[in-house]
Amino acid sequence: MLRTIQATGRSIDEAIFNGLKELGISIDEVEIDIIQHESKGILGIGAKPAIVKLIEREPEDILLPEYLRPEYQERERRERRDRREQRNDRDRRGRRERGPRDEREEAGDGKHAPQENREEAAGTVETVETIETETIEYPAERQQRERRDRRGRGRRDRDSRPRYQAKEPPEGFTEEAAEGNPAAEFVKGMLERMGVEGTVLANVGEDGVRLYIDKSTTGMLIGHRGETLDAMQYLTSLAVNRNRKQDGYTRISIDTEGYREKREETLARLARKIANQVKATGRARTLEPMNPYERRVLHATLQNNPYVATRSEGEEPNRRVVVYPKSSEE
Repeated sequence: MLRTIQATGRSIDEAIFNGLKELGISIDEVEIDIIQHESKGILGIGAKPAIVKLIEREPEDILLPEYLRPEYQERERRERRDRREQRNDRDRRGRRERGPRDEREEAGDGKHAPQENREEAAGTVETVETIETETIEYPAERQQRERRDRRGRGRRDRDSRPRYQAKEPPEGFTEEAAEGNPAAEFVKGMLERMGVEGTVLANVGEDGVRLYIDKSTTGMLIGHRGETLDAMQYLTSLAVNRNRKQDGYTRISIDTEGYREKREETLARLARKIANQVKATGRARTLEPMNPYERRVLHATLQNNPYVATRSEGEEPNRRVVVYPKSSEE
């Protein structure tokens, strides 16, 4: 039977953390409803704690991607071996058909070519005449040539720009911490199967395992609004926490190119902009669907705003944040 509890805390995040700790599950396995935002009151009088309602979701089946399944890996190795053997067979047949004399002639770059052929070739070169003609360029052709020249200059200018400088990994993340760590080893395996070259760094603390992928290519692991990065984080969390009832739940976080920090800044700016619009118009605004992590950033940004409040509505994956005036519903 699915469980439902109410949890309290000094902030929304603390209330959610307390509820997850009591249930012994991760944030991806619950629906969160904010019942009451915290209030500090006046000089401590009238202070109210934050109250959230956590509803346990139906358990999901763990489906590993095809490229991580043993049968797929074995089939890939077998196909690569077959292709290699076919190439070797074709090379051996080609050498037998050419014979040793043809191979020597090819290796000599035509040094053994008949004398008359060489003389013919020399005569051909001597009898070539250069004919100079006057080129007439029409206006349409001139315009096309100028456009091509401009495009060429633009490409040269782009090539001369300084190349992308990779963002330095944050402090506290090291390769030594990633060695032997189950989460880091799982991410290394995913990168290898995806054909992405990168170094996995780790920072292990009481709040969980934070991973940072350091690589030279840009954007490949982030995806549209972080969808690829979120999927990698979700799969890693599933793989590491299969036995969490015995070993305890481990929180996993994956970042690359400082995306998480930049995304939080973008969401915070969006929250403040929407709050100003709601305050000016007096009408509620419903944002586009977001994942639990992004919704939590919006709630935290506006939790102390004196003019607006927030709540989540809808079902995953179309759950949205609603920003509404406090005077209209509180």
